[in-house]
Amino acid sequence: MQDPSFIYRCENLALALTAQGHHTSLLHYTQLSSRAQYDVIIFHRPSYRFGFNWLVKKLRKRGVKLLADIDDLIFSSQYAPVSPGVINQQVSLAQTLKNFSANAKALANFDLISTSTAPLAEKLQQQYASARILTLPNTVHQSWYQHREPSAERPLRLTYFPGTRSHDRDFASIAAPLTAFLQQYPQAQLHITGHLNCQLSCRPGQLFIHDKQPFADYAHHVAQSSINLAPLENTEFNQHKSALKAIEAAYFNAPTVASPIADMQRLSHCGALLAHNDNQWFDTLCALTKPDYYALQSRQLRQRLLATANVDQQAQHLLQFIYAA
Repeated sequence: MQDPSFIYRCENLALALTAQGHHTSLLHYTQLSSRAQYDVIIFHRPSYRFGFNWLVKKLRKRGVKLLADIDDLIFSSQYAPVSPGVINQQVSLAQTLKNFSANAKALANFDLISTSTAPLAEKLQQQYASARILTLPNTVHQSWYQHREPSAERPLRLTYFPGTRSHDRDFASIAAPLTAFLQQYPQAQLHITGHLNCQLSCRPGQLFIHDKQPFADYAHHVAQSSINLAPLENTEFNQHKSALKAIEAAYFNAPTVASPIADMQRLSHCGALLAHNDNQWFDTLCALTKPDYYALQSRQLRQRLLATANVDQQAQHLLQFIYAA
């Protein structure tokens, strides 16, 4: 429950499926009941270990449809050196290679695989040619539907939500244009929520650091954003990541200035404003301080987003994919 990957890839879909009348369980694979009659089991980020093949074969003999879900480029050893854990010196390359190998070996047991972005689907199809691959993008969390839309009039509040401890280099990639922006707009505030080591020169009262929030409280912080930031260092690993941060902010009618990864490009009509270099980061931030341009980018953003990132629709796509197998 502390893992955003679990919250969005497992819990969110389970909530939607339950609302549609299905029975769902969220559990560790060691908790699978030998008596329960499962129709479908989705293994999120499966990793090979002793007894894994035996478990998969046993479930198949019982007539259970099995699907693996993977939402990061963590199944090909050639990308281990550019994984965030390695380049941010949080996990050794040797351990990461071992982890990626175990992930790859586990995925080889599945005929059905779902994933979060089109680039990941392409890599999976290359590595597992006989598998059927479903691109199932991330969506707004169903529990957020209870939150009202914020007022159109908001102070100039920039937000950054690193989520995990592996985004120091991502944020550092925009330190120069962000510093210049804060210097030019003294009324602007930057609120960082989560784990981050950053060096940023700004006036007193412009930078606020908040502890990482439980997911139940997280939406409150996102809702206060007027401009969200989603920088990513230009690596092969990051090119396959999801536009989740733009999705979260757009639900509260806040545009996101983002690095131009493929999934952000997919949401360019839903508040993802792409910045390819320092000049574009600075210019886009400055443009968003102009009321007319900001209104153009933020108006009815929630409605536009839900037409694209709707968990109820994605739950239906998942079921159609599974039962077509």
